[in-house]
Amino acid sequence: MSDQYCCQSGETLVFTCAGAAYSGQVANHAGLSLMTGGKANLFCIAALAAEIPDKLDRARKASKRIAIDGCEDHCCSKIMQSLGVPLDQHVVVTDMGIEKQPEKMQMVVHAKRVVENIKENLLRST
Repeated sequence: MSDQYCCQSGETLVFTCAGAAYSGQVANHAGLSLMTGGKANLFCIAALAAEIPDKLDRARKASKRIAIDGCEDHCCSKIMQSLGVPLDQHVVVTDMGIEKQPEKMQMVVHAKRVVENIKENLLRST
């Protein structure tokens, strides 16, 4: 993890949908790409939903929190809102023209589009 995304000013956390639909899997793949690319730490949205105290504390202390939702249900952002965890960037995969459907073979291409969108917004906010 690059020092730019953790430590001194807190870390950047990314929370992703991992739903059964293709758009949920694109959201999760995009989060994994951000993590392996050193742009953010992937964090468990289920741990927040389960209200695990140390996970909630870490999420609240992060300097930036990104939610990548797969569809218009906005599960990640709703979980964060309901628990009072601030949200700094919210991306909805289906808003980018990527369909919610059972399966599709362009996951890597679509995930790259999501990641580029997030990177552009991170650069604008720093």
